[in-house]
Amino acid sequence: MPARPALPRFGIEEECFLIDPASLDLAREVPLGFSHACRGVLGEAVAEEIFQCQYELVSPVLRELGEAAAFLADRRRRLRLIAKSYGLDTLCVAAHPFTRQHRQSPAFRPRYRRLFEEEGAVARQSLLNGLHVHVEVCGVDRVQVMNCVLPWMPLLLALSASSPFWDGADTGLASYRQSLCGEWPRMGPPPRFANEAAWRRYVALLLQYGLMDEPGHTWWFLRPSARYPTLELRITDACPRIDDALCIAGLFRLLVAHARDAREPADPHWQRALLAENFWQARRHGGAARFLVEGDRLVKPRDWLEQARLAVGEWLDEEGERLFVHAGRIIDEGNSAERQRAVRLAALAKGRTERGALSAVVRHLQEENRRPPDCSD
Repeated sequence: MPARPALPRFGIEEECFLIDPASLDLAREVPLGFSHACRGVLGEAVAEEIFQCQYELVSPVLRELGEAAAFLADRRRRLRLIAKSYGLDTLCVAAHPFTRQHRQSPAFRPRYRRLFEEEGAVARQSLLNGLHVHVEVCGVDRVQVMNCVLPWMPLLLALSASSPFWDGADTGLASYRQSLCGEWPRMGPPPRFANEAAWRRYVALLLQYGLMDEPGHTWWFLRPSARYPTLELRITDACPRIDDALCIAGLFRLLVAHARDAREPADPHWQRALLAENFWQARRHGGAARFLVEGDRLVKPRDWLEQARLAVGEWLDEEGERLFVHAGRIIDEGNSAERQRAVRLAALAKGRTERGALSAVVRHLQEENRRPPDCSD
């Protein structure tokens, strides 16, 4: 029996907020020394983001999910300890439940200040955190691999959705983050490119005429990285629970590995039409969505997940099977958006005010943030 092929290397980028531990709101002012302290302790494992109250954990190149689990658990803990020394705390979730976005200041770096100038209100309302996963793709055309992976993106979004609230109100969506992201240029689904050469031509054209400042400003929810030989997953919301982040990273890695040898859809324009509808269904309903798949069939997330498991079968080992078990549990028991709504309703039923109920949601998220990964899941 031939040996199972090795899965590609990968990396994880996880965004999070700094909050005031007393009010549980986002930190209005972050001390100047905080960034320096982060770099001193975490080095290249931490990066500033567009707002002063927002930071990103950046993993090294990883080969095993166990490495990813250890990295996220350790760096979340270290960042929280640094924040505590400055009178702050951390919160990993796609959108804060009750903060007012106009009160937040942009990060100090000139590149972020320029984004505020160029994008206006679109940038000012982007108080959002994502989970980004890079998977190495070498020796084949990355865009052709991307075209094969794209149809699965709404399923991963449904698993990760963690932004039901915005500005103190229930949006009715599982991932309001992705709706706000749609206000940015070059976000959402990538344009249809035949191959990597066409993608490079497009990026070069935008740079040539000054329509964007750098190659990384193509922010599509799945893209070839301009810096690394990878495909980068960007559609997913930041996951409060480390286990959920690991599950999504592992599933994406399997899908990319499978797509290296897969055939592109026979009718790519029809596939993009299905993708657009499935993207909306995932944003709106999360784990309760229904999706249009090949053969013009309507399926529930559990059934689509099983299709994914069958598709990547040659790459599955015991760890891979556990990923699908965990994903099924997210669907059955509720993603973060559903859990947050349940906490709010329970608090309201106990007589809490709306603000008190949303504060209970924040505390719930903090508890999930600190839960260690269960590598035996």
